[in-house]
Amino acid sequence: MSRRADKPAEGAVNLSPRFFIPALVMLGIVFALCPSPAGAQLKSNVATVNLAATLNSGITITAAPGLVNFNLVRNGTATGSAPVTITTSWTLPVIFGNISEYAYFTSPAAALTDGASDNIPSSSVSGSFNGGAFAAFTGTSPLAAGSSMTLFNQTFFILFSNPGTRTDTLNLQINTTGLNLPAATYTGVLHIQAQAN
Repeated sequence: MSRRADKPAEGAVNLSPRFFIPALVMLGIVFALCPSPAGAQLKSNVATVNLAATLNSGITITAAPGLVNFNLVRNGTATGSAPVTITTSWTLPVIFGNISEYAYFTSPAAALTDGASDNIPSSSVSGSFNGGAFAAFTGTSPLAAGSSMTLFNQTFFILFSNPGTRTDTLNLQINTTGLNLPAATYTGVLHIQAQAN
């Protein structure tokens, strides 16, 4: 009596080498063609944006009003029509230093003039800074000799007062005593300037 080879049951997986090897090859091809998340990724080029940031340094002064009128009296003192409000602002490129502000006339002999050789010297013009005593414009500064007044000297430190700002007032008077001025209109320019060091 001869024995016949058993047939695989219907629906069973065929694990014979003839079927198994081609199945492994196909599976390898599928894995090779599918991208792996852990593999190398495709990247774009790098776009760049240049940045530029500027912090300007400087000192600015505003003074108002731009015109102060005086009703002069012969051999007496006349007060200006309004105090000058001075606002000083600064942003400086140093850690600490000093700011000095000056008010001055360009000519000690002719702070104001009528244009016909009749002059009011700077020594006859005085100022009161922030309500202090009136003093004549006879001081010396880096900006003018003999016709200046130092308004303030302020130390600054980058953590506390740089950048900074301050507002001050300057009242003005003209004393005509001993000048023998003829009746006329006298005009002049008061300069206000600050510098840091």
